[in-house]
Amino acid sequence: MGNAIFKLMLRQNLGCIARFHDYIDDALRATLIDEDADSSGVDKAYLRINLEKHFPEKLRETSFLLMFGHLEEMLYLLWRDKNPRSVQQDGGYGIKKFKSYIKDILGELGDNSAYSIIINAQEVRNALLHIAGRVPLSKHKDALKRVAISHPDSYKIENDRIRIELSGLLEFRNAISNLTEEIHNKSICT
Repeated sequence: MGNAIFKLMLRQNLGCIARFHDYIDDALRATLIDEDADSSGVDKAYLRINLEKHFPEKLRETSFLLMFGHLEEMLYLLWRDKNPRSVQQDGGYGIKKFKSYIKDILGELGDNSAYSIIINAQEVRNALLHIAGRVPLSKHKDALKRVAISHPDSYKIENDRIRIELSGLLEFRNAISNLTEEIHNKSICT
């Protein structure tokens, strides 16, 4: 795949997920404004709490997981097609299996903020997928607590569940974009 087309794909696919999120979020807000005047008070209260809290939380989780899937697909394609020294995948899962490849292309990762954001996001992703975000059920509960405490604008723990804030979703999206574009740009120069 050509470098220009690959770079366009990196941006386009992530942009589609962001547009999906924004479209559904706008629709939820419009529904909240246009609540059915004929609904009973109980129905309106139930609808309001879903539209204001539960549905936006689920939308952020869904968008986050879609973005994570995009990230893993892009890392796989970068590793497969833009791997000048044929670095093998590491053991493990998620971004960790591409650590040697990423390090080969970018150098030391300790100061790479995008990589750090994504490593934290992987802890959250695993909790969402495997234990519905329930921190006490996690084998990595200390890591989840650390992520929430060290990134309070991005993640919160409420009712024993890890929650993604809108700013965390935006931060994650930017980290994916920055990391994948940096890997792409440096891999074609190597």
